[in-house]
Amino acid sequence: MFNAGLSLEQAPPISVVLRFFLTVPFFGLLLSALMIFAPMELLTPSHPLSLAAIHLILLGVITMSMIGALFQMQSVLGGRPIPSPMGNALIIHTFLVIGILSLAGAFIFSLSALFVIAAVMLGAAIIYTANIILPLLFGGITHDTLRGMRVALISLAVTAILGIVMATSYANDSFSPLHDAIRTSHYSLGLIGWIGALIIAVAFQVVEMFYVTTPYSQWCKRNGFRIIAAALTLKILWLFLALPYVWVFDGALAALLTGFAVTTIRRLRERKRRVSDVSIWFWGSGIALLQTALIAHIAYLWNGNMMIESVALIAFSLFALSIILGMMGKIVPFLVWFHLSSKGFMDAPIMSNVIRANRLKAIFWLFIPTAVFALAAPFYPTALRIAGLTSAILFALVFVNLLGALKLYRHTLAHGTRFEQV
Repeated sequence: MFNAGLSLEQAPPISVVLRFFLTVPFFGLLLSALMIFAPMELLTPSHPLSLAAIHLILLGVITMSMIGALFQMQSVLGGRPIPSPMGNALIIHTFLVIGILSLAGAFIFSLSALFVIAAVMLGAAIIYTANIILPLLFGGITHDTLRGMRVALISLAVTAILGIVMATSYANDSFSPLHDAIRTSHYSLGLIGWIGALIIAVAFQVVEMFYVTTPYSQWCKRNGFRIIAAALTLKILWLFLALPYVWVFDGALAALLTGFAVTTIRRLRERKRRVSDVSIWFWGSGIALLQTALIAHIAYLWNGNMMIESVALIAFSLFALSIILGMMGKIVPFLVWFHLSSKGFMDAPIMSNVIRANRLKAIFWLFIPTAVFALAAPFYPTALRIAGLTSAILFALVFVNLLGALKLYRHTLAHGTRFEQV
């Protein structure tokens, strides 16, 4: 089966993707607990609890979701299946869970041994992921989304290497003169090279396909990832050589991301498929949060106010979370329907019955106050408690939705009627 550039017959078992997705709410609830019980510490830059929270959202929620999605995307977009997907997914997922819990625990309890465990487990999970997926992105089908996935995975691998170096420093309580350069490179590659590039790559495929929009320009597709790779490479070089005007590269990346945001909103407004879709709401809120993050970061470069930089980091994290929540609401119902249909079940549920629209809307309307109060928190710290409460309900509902989809899949698998039985 090959449709709209998708090799659907190469899709991995549904359990491969859901393994990662079902873990996301768990880390989201841990993050929510920190927001509720330690708001002041979370809003203090470089505080151990703040660092724990940053890694819970960026690794436990965002990266966990994105690696799960990568197992699906590589197989159906690249046309070359990941070898032994269930076994490899189990290994990577286990290492990720242990690594993220160890890293968060290391920051919270100041235990050197946990930093070592986190460095080993997270490093192994990410390098292993890159090792099995990256070779599949070269030499076969080539298109713009796959090029973006290459940039994203390479950025993630380098981010992991820098993270191992930093974790070792925390474990030994000894920091090199290059610590600031390593930390800034770590964040830049993780946020822009990994998260930003992968979301752009996904947009090139799903915005055009799901919403029937006009294509992104060939110039944007051809050069966008080259600009990201070049700007990040030069920024890291400038940081390690302590050269001036590093902000120039941030400006170039901000201009590129602004262009992507404006183009995406224009495509969604001019879409040919005009039916109401909650995932479009998430794309709209995500793009607005991306613009908020870029404006706040540029303002920080101008005046050096750390509260503004906190707004930038919060807004960028929420941008990624918004896109992920929107895509989960489309990917999971599709996977349930597709895998049951491909097995010949005539009563495979239609996508809108896998996760009801009212539940997807509830997640969106929980996300909006979470975002508003989280963005206000650097100026009004108690707002973070409210954001923590709404996010806890949000992640609980995400878990209920995912679990319900899995139960429906298993029930149909066990009791459904196949075409050959009729």
